[in-house]
Amino acid sequence: QGQARGAMASAGGGPPPNAFPPDNDDENDPFFVGQPITYDPFLDQAPDYGATGGARPPPGYPGEALKRSRAGRFTDVTVAIVLPWLVFFLVVSLFLFAYHELGTVVWVLIALCSCLALLFLALGVCARHGLFLAIGFLCLTSVAMGTGVGWWLKTEYLERYWELEAGKDYTGVDPLGSDANRTRDAAVLRFVPGTVVDERRTLGFVVRGGMLCVAPVVAPSQTDAIVHYWAVGEDCCEQRSKFDCGTAMELDATTAVVEKLGSVYAKAVLQAMSVYGLKTTKDAMLVSFVSDPSSVINDIWDEALTIALIAMVMDLCMCGVAGLVISRIISVGTRQAAHGGYDRIK
Repeated sequence: QGQARGAMASAGGGPPPNAFPPDNDDENDPFFVGQPITYDPFLDQAPDYGATGGARPPPGYPGEALKRSRAGRFTDVTVAIVLPWLVFFLVVSLFLFAYHELGTVVWVLIALCSCLALLFLALGVCARHGLFLAIGFLCLTSVAMGTGVGWWLKTEYLERYWELEAGKDYTGVDPLGSDANRTRDAAVLRFVPGTVVDERRTLGFVVRGGMLCVAPVVAPSQTDAIVHYWAVGEDCCEQRSKFDCGTAMELDATTAVVEKLGSVYAKAVLQAMSVYGLKTTKDAMLVSFVSDPSSVINDIWDEALTIALIAMVMDLCMCGVAGLVISRIISVGTRQAAHGGYDRIK
């Protein structure tokens, strides 16, 4: 093009000076692919190729690998958080709602959850997949923690609740023992009017830093009769007087809920018999005087459910923290893999 312009100029004619485009050797270079693109490998994003007009990068370009990994990383972390928490939720819920009637089924489902966790662990070890290892470990931990929480709720709250729910409500019970045989399956006892707790024969049994209180339930006219029912409570009396547990000292308090006869209460009853010279039957019942038995029974369930919900929230928080840690580990691994692939291409 330069020679043509020179020849035409020497001839004294030809097109004006701007008729030919300026020289641009880059455009005629068959190996030219666009303006050079600068890339900082420590940036977590790829440059804007549209703005620079450059060519698309090779498949191993680090920024492109990071872009492609973000969506998959979010899904992986979500699964790592939600799946273990669902396992914990399932195990605790099984103890709350199914164990009383379907105990064998509950243990079978817990075993299946454990097998699922072990499967993820095996896949993670065989495929050297860190995410599978993390999910398997978190699921197995959730199974163990959920079983522990559920079993503790069963022994501390649910057994008592199921027992009272299944028990019967007896009215007009004679404290002198004429109704003792028919009330063995009772949950609630409503004594005849005039029934009192003999607080003069109170005994406070000191144990584990607290005090268990027992006193005989009697009729006013026959306080020396054989004791068939004992009123009980915790930290509501002095060692030899002032029994004030529940509604026992209220006027016309005759409604009581049956309590379990544990080994500690049995020792307290034996000590009261020794101190006051009382006689009792071997199958004497323990009761707690209350104003509304149904409210007491419902409170047991509400407390168990509240503890279970708190445990579920805490487990979700723990899974969330574990998910953040897993996300960080996956992010670092993805960057290293992407940069390694780009270095091999270069």
